[in-house]
Amino acid sequence: MAGKSPGPFPNCDWRFNEFPNPAAHALHVTCVELMALAVPGKDVGNALLNVVLTSQPLVPRENVTAWMNAIGLVITALPEPYWIVLHDRIVSVISSPALTSETAWAGYPFALLDFTACHQSYSEMNCSYVLALAHAVWHHSSIGQLSLIPKFLSETLKPVVLTEFQLLYVYHLVGPFLQRFQQERTRCMLEIGVAFYEMLQAVDQHCSHLSYMDPICDFLYHIKYMYTGDSVKEQHTHAPM
Repeated sequence: MAGKSPGPFPNCDWRFNEFPNPAAHALHVTCVELMALAVPGKDVGNALLNVVLTSQPLVPRENVTAWMNAIGLVITALPEPYWIVLHDRIVSVISSPALTSETAWAGYPFALLDFTACHQSYSEMNCSYVLALAHAVWHHSSIGQLSLIPKFLSETLKPVVLTEFQLLYVYHLVGPFLQRFQQERTRCMLEIGVAFYEMLQAVDQHCSHLSYMDPICDFLYHIKYMYTGDSVKEQHTHAPM
């Protein structure tokens, strides 16, 4: 996948091969081997995520994003039980003390969600690792796989999002994929917009003060201006603006 040669496969004319290139062949045989393991799919999926989420001496720090990309390719090529475990990891991070505390992130919280900068300065946290890995996985997901995100937001994340930090994390999590939803599944884009407003309403009712209202409003205005328009107006007329 890194384009290095010679690889483990014999040199041949890939135009007349079952697979279009060595990377596709590597991906196929890897998935076959993983599905042949005599363990539940969720255990395999969690083990794949742990390759970068836990300390691994064989994963060099300078190449961690390439490993995340490879995990995204592999896990999204597997059936749902293998990759759906990512949702559980996200819930675990959302519910962690780092995001549930209203005072844990002193200073500017957006810097802690910049995985590249944090990684280079050895100041990354588990929440930034999961955020970067989720982006890598969802980048390689089909639109059918991504279509589960609106339900995940409304049924799983919305009940646990009560602090401003949690809300900002969810916005960072889903924000990069709004354009794709708009182009490929407009209905999902509208459902995500509604979930964002409902989460904001819950946070506003739970917190005595919102410190980052300007970025939140800018983000929601961008969504309304670029994607939803007035399509979700009826659903969020009672939410804070």
